[in-house]
Amino acid sequence: MSKQKFNILVIDDESDITDLLQDILEDKGYQVFTANHATEGDKIYYNQPINLVLLDIWMPEEDGISLLKRWHDHGLQSEVIIMSGHGNIETAVQATKLGAYDFIEKPISLAKLMINIENVFNKITLEQRKNALIQQINPEVQIIGKSTTITSLKKNLAQIQSHNLPVFFIGESGSGKIYYSRYLHQISERKNEPFIVVNASALSRKNQKQAIFGGNGKRGLIETAEGGTLHIDEITDLDFITQSFFSLLIKTGRYKIDNQIYSPNVRLCFSSQYSLTKLKENDLSKKDLHDEALSITINIPSLKSYQDDIPSIIRHYVYYFVDYDKLPYRQFSMPALNFLRQYDWPGNVRELKNFIQRVLVLSEKEEVDLDAVKKLIDIHHPSNEEKGEPLNIDLPIRDARENFEKSYFIKQLNYCNGNIAKLAERAGLERTNLYRKLKSLGIQYK
Repeated sequence: MSKQKFNILVIDDESDITDLLQDILEDKGYQVFTANHATEGDKIYYNQPINLVLLDIWMPEEDGISLLKRWHDHGLQSEVIIMSGHGNIETAVQATKLGAYDFIEKPISLAKLMINIENVFNKITLEQRKNALIQQINPEVQIIGKSTTITSLKKNLAQIQSHNLPVFFIGESGSGKIYYSRYLHQISERKNEPFIVVNASALSRKNQKQAIFGGNGKRGLIETAEGGTLHIDEITDLDFITQSFFSLLIKTGRYKIDNQIYSPNVRLCFSSQYSLTKLKENDLSKKDLHDEALSITINIPSLKSYQDDIPSIIRHYVYYFVDYDKLPYRQFSMPALNFLRQYDWPGNVRELKNFIQRVLVLSEKEEVDLDAVKKLIDIHHPSNEEKGEPLNIDLPIRDARENFEKSYFIKQLNYCNGNIAKLAERAGLERTNLYRKLKSLGIQYK
């Protein structure tokens, strides 16, 4: 923050003091407003972006403490330094209770005043940098759409925003489970604290517990998320030991690492593309975790269930990429929008977002017509004649790998006529690992 953008308001009934302070502070590079009574100062305070007020106590009509109290009751918008030639301890204490940064006696020591102003400037600058970093960590998200499906989803999230119980997000790949979890964090009282996502599949099975809960002198991700939200993406990728730690934490509010007990203040969110019934039936997660952690479930709909919102979502992401990625602006013709609204979108919102980004980069015209849309979709969804299946490269590597594995095991299972022993040999897997893999992919093998 530059001093030219740091606004100081001086309120004092002595013009000699306001004029002197204005000259000195402007020489230091600050922007200065002055007022000789409370009414004038109050008007400037509410109509200008004031960062700091230098406020005299004894003024005609209304004194400085009364003015400060009124500001305090409506929520202070700036820092305040009280100035008084008749100050005492009681007045200083009262001003501090009303939110004043400091109390300076008259005659004013300019050296002390300038130190205080510099300290306030540094304090506000650091707070702005902190808020900017928080905004990067927790970027603001919006739920776009007015359909019954989206309206109902927003209502469900609003109902649980003030609770601290764990939340389980269920939805297809690309449907936005983490996005809606971030939205829940954003509308909760934890919004200014960290939102940490744990991609469980990216953690080694050997050190999942340590990475999340810490140990051996290392901080865990749950400690990093202190005060905020920790989101576990795909609960089935957690090993059973780590799942047990989460079950205990949810049940008791504590966990023990290296003979030390921790009681974190963290909201836990989990997500999976598998339904709760499927998780239970196929033993993809521990039963006690079902019972303890998954009591509040939020079902995230697939994009095809709210297709009428697609034009609004497209407009949102067009402006998003124009503003944040500096991509050229494009608009879609009505036939193009209708086509995209009726398209299947197997990769859900994530696929749509990636497609819009690609259109803004590759389209040669400002208006994207139906032919251009069909061409760009065909380029990235080519038909594979041997497999007879579309190839979707808009998916992230984990989802693409899962789709490949599912196709691979279905074809291999058919080739082996359902013989698990033969399939294990062909795939090079232990039979117990093969059973777990087939269950996680939802492949019926009996």
